[in-house]
Formats: sequence, structure tokens, C-alpha cells
Amino acid sequence: MKKEIENSALRTGVLLFILLSAGPFPLPGRTMYVSPTGDDSAPCAPGAEFRTLKRAVACLAPGDTLIVRDGVYEGGVWIQIEAYAEAPVLIRGESLEAVIDSSGPELDCIRVQDAAYITIDRLTMRRASRAGCAVRFSHHIRLTRCRMADNRTWGVFTSFANDIHFEGNECYGSRDEHGIYHSNSGDRFVIRGNLVHDNHGNGIHLNGDPEMGGDGVLNWGVVEKNIIYGNGLGGGAGINMTHVHDVLVRNNLIYNNYAAGMTVYQDTGTFEQGSKRVVIMGNTVYFQIYQGRCCVNVQTTSEKVLLAGNIFISGKNRGAIQVDSDHLSSIVSDYNILGGAAADMIVERKGKKVSFEGWRILTGNDSHSTVADPRFASLDSADFRLDSISPAIDAGMPLDTVRADLEHLGGFEWILAQLDSLPDEDLTGKWRPVGKGPDAGAYESGVSLDFNRDGSFSPADAVALVLLAIDNPESSNLDLNGDGRYSIIDVVYLLLLLLKPV
Repeated sequence: MKKEIENSALRTGVLLFILLSAGPFPLPGRTMYVSPTGDDSAPCAPGAEFRTLKRAVACLAPGDTLIVRDGVYEGGVWIQIEAYAEAPVLIRGESLEAVIDSSGPELDCIRVQDAAYITIDRLTMRRASRAGCAVRFSHHIRLTRCRMADNRTWGVFTSFANDIHFEGNECYGSRDEHGIYHSNSGDRFVIRGNLVHDNHGNGIHLNGDPEMGGDGVLNWGVVEKNIIYGNGLGGGAGINMTHVHDVLVRNNLIYNNYAAGMTVYQDTGTFEQGSKRVVIMGNTVYFQIYQGRCCVNVQTTSEKVLLAGNIFISGKNRGAIQVDSDHLSSIVSDYNILGGAAADMIVERKGKKVSFEGWRILTGNDSHSTVADPRFASLDSADFRLDSISPAIDAGMPLDTVRADLEHLGGFEWILAQLDSLPDEDLTGKWRPVGKGPDAGAYESGVSLDFNRDGSFSPADAVALVLLAIDNPESSNLDLNGDGRYSIIDVVYLLLLLLKPV
């Protein structure tokens, strides 16, 4: 009997040692709720339904989910939960009718501070004294499918926040400043697929802020597939970048803003804290006539910037490209469609207008670029897809050429890795390229039939089409017959194309 007890104790000790040695493991997360009919005296237990967001957040622990039912709730809520990758916290609105209104005695509708691994999804945050959502001294924070509306200073604001991911949000009506403001030495950021419009300052503002401490630089970021319009009555740009290193800016649509299109610069700090290694590719920037400034502005201390396969249409009074960099040999521009201004003033350099040919002779840049009307589908309805005879079709920089230029400039290892790992898509998710080369600008025209991505069209693509549809039937790439959705008819359509005599 004594021996059995000793063996049992030994087994228990071994099991306990294994569990403790394994490190963090997922906790059995709880699901709780906030609703207009909830009760703040409810205990913090699975299924609990609270009346206020502040009370509900106070109950959250790693692994928990909070569902915010449709209704209006007072803001001024702080979220200070250090969750972890294996047990993140999810705060999700039932729909965008789950509204966090004003900031009460605080500055922001929701402030995420000293927190980690939090996702905030599908909430409306409006009418704050400062920001709809502020993320400070935190990491691995995701903000998805939210709406930030009519806040005093910013829609979204970050400070010393690393590994942030903002995707699919709408940010509008910031009365004093910007739609999305990522600042203060925040590294490893993704800002993707957001609708940012009608803000007084910048649409998206990236600022390393050397004067605020840290290394004063925003490192390693992807800014892609955003639609940005109607910003800048108070100055600024659609995408404003100061004190950034290693940033990939691609497939964004920036139109009808009032100030600049995109800027790359620094306003304080040391030369090393200036902007470097920025890739701007496959974007469409358009200004209404006599509106705005240049489509892209690369300022004096900026170096190692690639402008590739963009459509830049200025408002006529300003050039399409402004390059004031003192490091001109490290600024590479090619395969762009330029317009708006006349060819004899299409580029601005150190306060002077430069002709297209003069720019080519001065720098060797834009040898494959064209000054032309890109022929958008419909400016009246802000449809910036390409007409079937657009000169931008197949005119973008091939990805292999992008890679070769970056390798020649040197130091772009991080961005090269992103180009290898991220799908090569346009603003809508359509694969690039469809034709002989990628289209210039944010939209790829035509329909790709190469579903297994092997560079050819064969029966294997029909099999790949079916497999892709199982994983993602909503993908626009799978709609071959143009009826707006994938169905078995698209498979039949592909098979008929395969049987068609060459």
C-alpha cells in the first residue's frame, strides 16, 4: 500500500513538473456580454450580461470574449489587460450599431494602455474629446472593422505601440487632426484596407517623433489597400510619413484630398532618424483640377525611396512628383503614369519645375514611365479602375524588377521578405499580374485564369479554381463570368476556355 502511494505521488510530481515546464497554455476563456438591459451587479462569470462597457472590461481576463450588443454606451473606458498569444482577449460588437459614445471625463472613447494581445472588432467609437481609440504603451493590438466617427482630434491614435494591426476600419470626421495617427517609435505595424476620409489633417499620419523618446523611428510597416479621400483642409497628406524606416506603401487609392498626396520627410532629430527605405508602388493618387499639391513629395534628408508602378495625377498647378532629396542617386522612380500638369512641369525639384525629359536626363529615372491620361472608368463616380484602353494596363513595374532595384539600392531585406510572403494583389484582392505585366496604379484589370499560379493556363487551373473556392468562395478572383459571385458556372466557363481552339 505504501509503495502504491509513493508511486502515485511520483506520477503526480512528474505530471506537475511537465505542466509547469510547458510554459503558458490556453485558459478556458469565458464569453460575457454588454447590453442596454444588462446589470452591472452581475458576477464576472460565463454568460454574464452587464450594463456598461466599463464594468464589463473590468471583468475580462486572458482568453475571454466580450460581445457588445447593439446599443449606445458611455465611453471613457480604459482597457489594461496583459493577455498573451495563446489566450488573447476579444471585444466584439454585435454590429456597428454597438456604439461607444463620447469619452465622459476621459480623453478617448476607448484607451488601450499597458496591454497586450487585445482585438477590438466591429465597434463604433464617436465624439471623443480626443481619439476614438487610443493605443498606448501596448503591443499586439488589433483594431478591425470598427468605425471612428466625428472625434475631436484623431480617429485612431497610438503612442509607443508595437505590433499593431489596423484593418478594415472607417475613420472620418476628425475635427482637429488625422484619421489614423501612428506615432512614438512604434514598430512592426500593418495598416490595411481602411477607409479614411474627411479628416481635417492627414488621412494616415506616421510619425516616429524623435523628441518624444525611444529611438524616434517607426520601423517595419505595411500600409496597403487603403482608400483615402477628402482629407487635408487643414494641411497634411493622404499618407504622411516622417521618421520611418522600412515601410511598404502599396495598392492605396488617394483621391480628392486638399493638400499633399504622400510625403516622405523628417522635421526634427538626427539624420539617422530621417526617413529611409520606403517603397511606394502600385498606388493611385488623383487630385481634382486646381486642388492639392504634388502626388508624392520626397523631402531633403530622405534616402533610398522607390516609386514604382504608380498613377500620379496632380491638380494641374503642381507637379506629379516632387523630389527635393539631397540623396538623389538613391531615389528611384520608374514605370509610373504621370499627369495633371503639363509635361514641361511634371516634376518639381528644389523649388523649380522640371520637364519630363529634363528629369530623365538629370536622374536616369522614369525611362519606362509615361505622361498620359490614365483613362479611369468614371471620375464622376470616383471609379478609378482602368478603362479597357488605358495606357496603365500592363505598364507597372514587374516584381522581379522591383526586387532587382531594391537589391541594388541595398538594405531592403525586410521589405524584400514582405514581397516574398505577402500575396501580390491589387486594392480589391485581385491577383497581379493578369496580363503581360502588372497594371500601374491601385487596380489590376482583366481576369486571371492562372489559378495555380504556375505562369501558364492548363487543366490544372480548373482543379485549382475549385479548391480555392472551397477555401474562399467570396474571392473576386473566382468570378469569371462577371455576374458578381463564384458558382459552378465559373468552372464551366473555365473549361470551355480550355477547350477553345488556339
